Amino acid sequence: MRKSALLCGFFAIPLILFNLIFFLVAGTTHPQSVWISYVWIQVAFLLLIVTPWFARQTENGPVFRITLALISGTYCVVELIIGLIVIIIHPAGIKGAILAQAIPFCLYLFALLGNLFFIELAADSEVKKEKAEKAAKKGQDK
Repeated sequence: MRKSALLCGFFAIPLILFNLIFFLVAGTTHPQSVWISYVWIQVAFLLLIVTPWFARQTENGPVFRITLALISGTYCVVELIIGLIVIIIHPAGIKGAILAQAIPFCLYLFALLGNLFFIELAADSEVKKEKAEKAAKKGQDK
């Protein structure tokens, strides 16, 4: 549990820093496109914080968590860059801001869910292998 709390705190630092800079430098009066980008960035950071816990608890769980964290970390960086560009440009309409951030989000979900699917297959394979080894060991003991 302590490692989980430390990991949450570690990933929360950039989120806190971003929020401080956003509100202290840019203020609170913005067009809708900026607020849309702000929310997408917050979601990306929150996904980065919670994603490592999506992996199933297995012998290879730490490897799976690292892979998921890399996928979420990459998405978070991409989203931060796109979001900052939209915040700096601050277009009047919201369609461009939504589209610019929905496309990477969908790609992220595709990569994350695909990876989670393969993690489940690998975990199931590990469980079957362990059961077969236990059954073989019981057969030798008799």
